[in-house]
Amino acid sequence: MHCTGALRSTLAGVDRNKRIILSIVLATVGFTVALALYIRRAPPPPVPPAPASEPEPGSARPPTLGEAGTENADGPPTKPHESIAPEVTGAQEASRITDKLRAKSREAFTRGIAAQRSGDHAAAIAAYREALAIDAGMAGAWTNLALALDATGNSAEGLEAARKAVSLPAMKDAKRRAHAMHTVGHLALKTGARDEAVAAFEEALRADARQAAAALELAALWNDEEKPEKALAALVVAKEAGAESAAIYTALAIHWWNAGDITKAQSNADDALRINPNETEAKAVLGWCCLAQKRWGDAAQRIDEVVRVRPNDADLQAALGFAYDKLGRHQDAIAAFDRAIELAPVHPSAHAQRGVALEAVGDVQRARLAYEIAAKSGSSESVAASQMKLAVVAYKDKRWADARALAEAAIAADPKSVQARYVLGLACFALGDRKCAGEQEYQLTLLDAERAADLRKLISEE
Repeated sequence: MHCTGALRSTLAGVDRNKRIILSIVLATVGFTVALALYIRRAPPPPVPPAPASEPEPGSARPPTLGEAGTENADGPPTKPHESIAPEVTGAQEASRITDKLRAKSREAFTRGIAAQRSGDHAAAIAAYREALAIDAGMAGAWTNLALALDATGNSAEGLEAARKAVSLPAMKDAKRRAHAMHTVGHLALKTGARDEAVAAFEEALRADARQAAAALELAALWNDEEKPEKALAALVVAKEAGAESAAIYTALAIHWWNAGDITKAQSNADDALRINPNETEAKAVLGWCCLAQKRWGDAAQRIDEVVRVRPNDADLQAALGFAYDKLGRHQDAIAAFDRAIELAPVHPSAHAQRGVALEAVGDVQRARLAYEIAAKSGSSESVAASQMKLAVVAYKDKRWADARALAEAAIAADPKSVQARYVLGLACFALGDRKCAGEQEYQLTLLDAERAADLRKLISEE
């Protein structure tokens, strides 16, 4: 058969003239799969609002007993020879009692913060309730109580406390109101009150657009509902207001990556790392950007940094393997793919990419096995690419019927696969099915005129 000569390599390609290396095609497809998987990943869930760190200076006093005078000191009046009206003495005593109660409520508030920070939420709840029993108008105590209740699983009760906080006069302060409204939104979302959550997050941003935490939760909500443009709007509001938040820039980087704008994704990831050099997700985005730009060395460096922090991420292990393979570090690539498969035995692209690396070191048998596994358990793209590789192997082995079946399966998954149609044309011609071979030549004319001409020439040489 003259067409047999068109296959110069077992696993490298089928084009007699250009010797197009199918392993590169497969690797590219696998890379695309890995990218598609990664970009669907949402940023990590935003953390709950932090407890207020200081007692609020403007909290309401206990009921006033009389007009407050100067602070009383122990001992006789400063002018012992002058008579003091009883009402003045009463006002001074009322002021002393008021100040004492205020100090006691703030001491309880401070104890609550310390307990909350140490993780003792039960003690924090008791301390905040003690503070509020004295001063029910202490908005910060209500907000922190809401968070402590949520931490103990009482989100619904916590939401009621958060609602109480935003109803108080102290909430006229923009920054404090933004924090409290974020707390309301956070707890409303956890209790299923989606509309209230959206309204609360938006109110938080109206009160103080730099409230990055509220912007992040609102963006995450819109992303979950597959409304990325609304998510972008929430993030941009915080960014343009001057919120210097690594998390905001990272979320923007992921958004632009999803949108296919590598330049903006990279720029925002760089900004995130400027603010926080340890922002892991921003490093990951930069790694994927480098892969997309075929900057294999930079990609390997960035992704390796992330893998050291997140060694159990199968997608990152597979991406690291891909970068290593493109750098010619095939053994390192195989090791990375092995780790990815250990973490995710049915990883959609690691098996196929591992086959490419094994092929590069000459381990044909193991490469074939990797392709067979990928053809059974990978993603549709990985399956199609692996079936196409196996079709090449079958054609080389003169198993024409197997080559035809595998190529047809690859085309069913990807009708625009030039390589699969080329192999199918060769296999059909070898089986004597000129009609099928001619059909593949016609389809290739629509997809790749040069490859169609190559197939036409091979068929005409018989």
